[in-house]
Amino acid sequence: MAELHLFIIWKNALYKKNEILEDINTKFEILNVYNITWSNKKYSENLSRFYGVKLPVGCDKEVHCGKGDFLLIIVKDLNPKYDYRRTTAGDELVNINMFDAKTMYRKWTGGGHKIHCTNSIEESNHDLTLLLDKNIEDYLKYAEENKFNINDNKKILHLKKDLIGANGFDSIKNMFYALNNCTNYAILRNYEKLPNEIYLNKHNDIDLICDSKEVAAYVLNAKKTQDIEYRVQYHVDVEGKVANFDLRYIGDKYYDEKIEIDILNRRIWNEKGFYTLSIEDYFYTLLYHALVHKFEFTDDYKKRLMKMNNKFTKEICYSNEKSMKFLEEWMIHNRYIMERPIDQTVNFNIDNIKYVSKLIYRDNIEEIKLKNKVKKLEEELESIKFSRTWKYTNFIRSINKKILLKKGKKVLNTMQ
Repeated sequence: MAELHLFIIWKNALYKKNEILEDINTKFEILNVYNITWSNKKYSENLSRFYGVKLPVGCDKEVHCGKGDFLLIIVKDLNPKYDYRRTTAGDELVNINMFDAKTMYRKWTGGGHKIHCTNSIEESNHDLTLLLDKNIEDYLKYAEENKFNINDNKKILHLKKDLIGANGFDSIKNMFYALNNCTNYAILRNYEKLPNEIYLNKHNDIDLICDSKEVAAYVLNAKKTQDIEYRVQYHVDVEGKVANFDLRYIGDKYYDEKIEIDILNRRIWNEKGFYTLSIEDYFYTLLYHALVHKFEFTDDYKKRLMKMNNKFTKEICYSNEKSMKFLEEWMIHNRYIMERPIDQTVNFNIDNIKYVSKLIYRDNIEEIKLKNKVKKLEEELESIKFSRTWKYTNFIRSINKKILLKKGKKVLNTMQ
């Protein structure tokens, strides 16, 4: 079955565009070619969001690829083949037709990463949505218009636009469209009145669970509300207003990692235009939230939970011990555990946790403290790497390292 993919020839590789286009034309069906111009002001931010990693102004990646217009080539692979190839993330299952073509074009352009391509359908969906505001399905509706002709450069479409949401999202619908097509997520709770109350609701933030908070933040073009590593609150510009999000992610111990993976795998589509939890997962994660993340099990939560599950009776819900036992049964059945969240602002109700078996509770407070210290040091080191001092002294350190290695070899030779 045919697949839709794309190549990007960044500015510093454009001198080879004719040869690359001719070769692509022999291997794939070219649908459209775009000459894309990003605004100078947003260029570095666009690059960071596209690759899902912080790339400051003037970083090595920007210098290497070139800052300026680039070529986007959208193709159909009529006979896709998948196998494992070595990538920067290790061995991955990729479309080898695309991957091997990219590898060759990178050699043609002097090595490095001046050519980009998509290795999977998921990556194609992500890249198209960010670049053209259209997922694969929507793009194909317009693909035949101005279809590219290898012998007619006039068929190259010129487009001046930054990534979707670069200046804030013009609508709530477009914001969720970007999320739906660029990352794996689900809204955890309090979505009944969305999108009408996206800017201000009783519980303040929209709580998401996602594969990666960094990826979700880049897709949303979200900014942190506080410069604290473990805090996950972000604000997003939508329709000129501010929407607040808490970006919970797999491995943050907000819930057990197995719970987080399972609820994402079981997420369901809501007709209002976003992903939510299954009915069962919604009930039990909300019960967990009310009993473990809150210091008081309020009547508001009790009434909601009783409406959601008729087995959760008044007799059970008005006893914290019985409610915890009700939750415990579900957790043991699914082999879930309770751990203290990495986010230190999230409550962890020890008074309620004492009611559950030690089989499902892990006191990981020292582990979290250590992880937060390591993370802070990693961030400090990363920021130093982009400073001028680091660039100048790194060369000296590398020479010093070579001298020390040579001295070490001489010592070994004399010992022999």
